[in-house]
Formats: sequence, C-alpha cells, structure tokens
Amino acid sequence: MTSDTSRLRRARLIERLRSAEQRQAAAEAHRAEAVRQKLEQLSERTRTLAQVYALRDTSRDGADLRSATVLGSHLRDLGATAAKQAEHARREADDRLADLAVAERRLQKAEEGRRDLARAIEGKAAKLDPVAARKTGTHLE
Repeated sequence: MTSDTSRLRRARLIERLRSAEQRQAAAEAHRAEAVRQKLEQLSERTRTLAQVYALRDTSRDGADLRSATVLGSHLRDLGATAAKQAEHARREADDRLADLAVAERRLQKAEEGRRDLARAIEGKAAKLDPVAARKTGTHLE
C-alpha cells in the first residue's frame, strides 16, 4: 500500500508542477500579447503621423519645406522600425501561446493520470477481501 500512496503522492506533485508550468506559460503569453498590442499601436500612430506631415503644406519657405520633409522621413523610418518590432512581437506572442497550449495539454494529462491512478488504487482496495475481525474475550460462560 505504501507504494500506491507514494505513487499517488508523486502523481499529485507532477500535477502541481504542471499547474505551475501552465500558470507561468499563461503569464508569459499575456506579457507577449501586451507588448505586441503596444507595438502595433505605436506603429499605427507613427504611420498616421507620417501621413499627416506628408499632407501638411504650411511651408513658407524652403527651410520649412525641408524640415517638414526630414520630419516626415524620420517618422516613416520610425514607423517602419515599429512595424518590424510589432511583427517580431507578434511571432513571439504566437510562440508563447503555443507554449501555453503545450503546458495546458501537459497539465490535463497529469490531472488525468492522477485521477486514473487514484481510481485504480481505490478499485484495488475495494477488491481486497476485508480481514475478518478476531473475536475478543474468552469463551467462558
């Protein structure tokens, strides 16, 4: 019976470890998704700002035109960089979500293994013939 209890204890430990692993993967996936969203928003805002500066024509002389052109160019470059970073963050978030799916499957398998082991132990215990209780006392009358 001690081997059964130690096997069950081990199964519970594995289940707790898989649960912690799943929570960690969920936290990492959440962080990666938050970074992805922020970078995509930054990319979109930068792209919009570059378009606004490209359409704006308030230049009074060549210097104003040149500075607006340089600013628009810098904003487009920043937008392109932000878009690349957002794409990288999207791939990272997808990887973290895949890790989360793996962790959830491992947790589910550990839970099922522990439940199956517990049922097997209970079934084994139920099949054992109960030992008849010994009579106590004497047969004196």
